Amino acid sequence: MRCVTGLLPEASLSELLDESISFDATTTRGLTNHLPMALVAKAGLGASSVELKRFADRYSQRLAEAPEGIVELSRANWQLAVGKTSAYPDLVHFFNQEVKELGVDELLRTYLEKLVAGISGAAFHGVVRLAYALDVRSSNRVSTALAYLASSATTLAPLEQISPRTDSPERLLSELSKTPEWASIPPMKLISEEMSWVAAQPQFSRATSSLEVNGSTPELLAQAALRVYASTDDFTALHGVTGMEALARIRGYVEDTATFDRFSFQALAAAYTSIGAPAVWSETRLSEVASRDRIDMSAVATKAAMSDDEHVAKLVFTSNRLFSANSNPLYLFVSQRAIDNDVTTAEPISRIADC
Repeated sequence: MRCVTGLLPEASLSELLDESISFDATTTRGLTNHLPMALVAKAGLGASSVELKRFADRYSQRLAEAPEGIVELSRANWQLAVGKTSAYPDLVHFFNQEVKELGVDELLRTYLEKLVAGISGAAFHGVVRLAYALDVRSSNRVSTALAYLASSATTLAPLEQISPRTDSPERLLSELSKTPEWASIPPMKLISEEMSWVAAQPQFSRATSSLEVNGSTPELLAQAALRVYASTDDFTALHGVTGMEALARIRGYVEDTATFDRFSFQALAAAYTSIGAPAVWSETRLSEVASRDRIDMSAVATKAAMSDDEHVAKLVFTSNRLFSANSNPLYLFVSQRAIDNDVTTAEPISRIADC
């Protein structure tokens, strides 16, 4: 294990992101590698180059080098690798070659449409990594992120062809909360495993196929995810907030946005039911927490930029952007709460001894 002491040399975000591509898509414990996402989030919150280098050195101790690819994929057979975590290096090589020919935008327009059914994979981390890669786009960052989305893609359940009943995601989530199956979810290691378990239950597919989608659906999904997280402070629900924002930001690369939105709702519903489908706070309660003394988002962002908890950095980064877009004060509330609960904020750089 490396020991970092004293002041660290500066390294640009671009340099650190390019270095991060050499690591495997998962940690040595089999969890998602958050390094490229956390670096983008922390930089977006104002972290210095020194802080980014400190964080990267610390986080990379969880990682291993990406293995070499084994199978040569082509346009004719690449879909055979979708959903196979072991195929990640093969997909990286394939998409790296494709982006050289197509460019970033055409790469996504060509291949993202074919991955829509699996966008819930790895508890939304595939889509979040891709959305963040577009923030700091380079050909290889985007193609590598797309490879992770493809290798982690997980189809939860088929969409049933039934008449939609409502355009309100929250109404359908409320109906799911009255179903008893979600109270007996067996313990599992990964959020994605819990999401797959609930999606296999008899009532799930019909309920989540009932949403009427329209131009307001992405905003309504983001609002539903935020209200669930505000009400529960649940770790899985946090992923719904960051996941819905990421999905909205890559949505423009698919032609069939109606199907994309339906699968987005299905993913959110799976995350929600996987935590037992808890009741969402009343409008009165949500308004109460959102109308507390005004929170200084700049101060919250400064603290999150120094956090060693990658999920805190990502949540505040997402909330900061969405609050800037729609001024919903619930984003301030969940950001402040995350900071209040965070015990990982780094010491000033000059005093670091990370061994």
